Amino acid sequence: MFNYRLYMTAATACVGGLLFGYDTGFIGAAVQIESFHRDFGLNASNMANVKGNIVATLQAGCFFGTIFMAFFTARYGRRWGMAIASLVFNIGAVLQVITTHDLNLLYAGRAVSGLGVGAASMLTPTYLSEVAPRRIRGKLGTAFGFSIFFGIMISYWIDYGCARGLPAAGHDQWRVPMGLQLVPGVLLFIGAVFIKESPRWLIKSGNREKALDNLCYIRMSHPEDPELQQEYQDICFSIDEELRVSHGATISEIFLPQNRIRVLIGFAMMVFQQFSGTNALTYYAPLLFQKIGLTGTSSSLFATGVYGVVKTVFSMTFLLLLADRAGRRLPLFVGAISMSTAMFIIGFVLASKPPLPNAASPSPASIGMIVMVYIFCVSYSMSWGPVPLTYVSEIYPNRIREYCVALGLATQWAVNYCISRIVPIAMQNIGWRTFLMFGIFNAVMAVFVFFVIRETSGVALEHMDNLFSTGFFMKPNQWNMRKPVLIGNGDVIDVPDLELDVKNVHGVHMEDIESQSNSGSGIKK
Repeated sequence: MFNYRLYMTAATACVGGLLFGYDTGFIGAAVQIESFHRDFGLNASNMANVKGNIVATLQAGCFFGTIFMAFFTARYGRRWGMAIASLVFNIGAVLQVITTHDLNLLYAGRAVSGLGVGAASMLTPTYLSEVAPRRIRGKLGTAFGFSIFFGIMISYWIDYGCARGLPAAGHDQWRVPMGLQLVPGVLLFIGAVFIKESPRWLIKSGNREKALDNLCYIRMSHPEDPELQQEYQDICFSIDEELRVSHGATISEIFLPQNRIRVLIGFAMMVFQQFSGTNALTYYAPLLFQKIGLTGTSSSLFATGVYGVVKTVFSMTFLLLLADRAGRRLPLFVGAISMSTAMFIIGFVLASKPPLPNAASPSPASIGMIVMVYIFCVSYSMSWGPVPLTYVSEIYPNRIREYCVALGLATQWAVNYCISRIVPIAMQNIGWRTFLMFGIFNAVMAVFVFFVIRETSGVALEHMDNLFSTGFFMKPNQWNMRKPVLIGNGDVIDVPDLELDVKNVHGVHMEDIESQSNSGSGIKK
């Protein structure tokens, strides 16, 4: 079942992550370039506000793009949703490139591009979770996170290269990075034409014959293959059961007791991800590096480029070595503790040993804070960076997945908007306390993971109802960091032999779980 078609399909969808990453990454460094300041009239009195507006207009567009795409893709499918998202994004990118002095046109272009970015950010993880075999669902979900980090890294180095290599007298220093947005935008549009539609969406839409054909194509398998037939029947059974319980309703199913707990968990996870402080660094890394002691635009841009490399390398490490082995809970828990520690150290050092103005070189305290920034980056890249998008795309019922993922992503973009507006003003007014604020949020995130986040690695999408049947908080039996614990009739089933390896839960059906729970027996290998 693991074949080149599956990986090519995933790679094509991940171009949406590359688009997402590049567009969110390049602007934070581009607005630091002196020629950009000159062309758009930035000065000491308006700089923080204008930078915040330029970054935040993208998030505003992303919020509405996410909401719109949930309804579009529910009716017209994932493929054409990706095509529309890329087309809208490209229109916004063109608007940004053609302006040289008009801030209003730049804002408009950022907002329009945001519509496309928001739509792509909702569609890509949804599509990947629906086409991925459960054995490697975590790996393909993490691949989307990696593609975001890769796009951010490329954008940082392009900004650095343009700032160093292109003349400041013209407009190219910042227009070239803006123009290169079109590359992933065009690639996503082309790829959307050729990939296959999600079999789960086709089944939900009543086109089961086409769904089986697409599943066979993606898995490179024969329709009579027992494993493929088992997967196909599981999907059909789950969707039929959801339809029976909901009496044909769709979006209103979000408010059913068995679903709203997961919606609330997804909402909380997206809020926490943004308040980790990661996007403060993504959007304003050059500004933050200057704040903690790196003087000069070139030095801060170089440090930002290294930050992007670290993020990409360690997200790739997580993708290749840990995505399906470590599961979801353990990386999130350890990552939150590590990020909290790094943020507290930065805040305390910045308060006690602030960098001297106009220093010729960074002080030891500044070097220590820079190291902590990179430790935060490593921790985030192997936990709260790739895992939340995978998690929120896999925990919801098939019939309402696009609405729930859209709600989670819209929450992310709304909070993202607030963070992008707050950070430059906070750094200007409360300084080191900004890092303490993020440290506190990361500590709260660790508590949230321990008591709320279930392990989903290796659990089929059709069995998530059982996993979340105990309500918002887990029972103590489910606190194990390494094992998914399935539920039957509201009681935790004793599964002492269930390992993270998905082969141990392969073939387990909801009806089997319920019957074993009623008889008091456990699920065996």
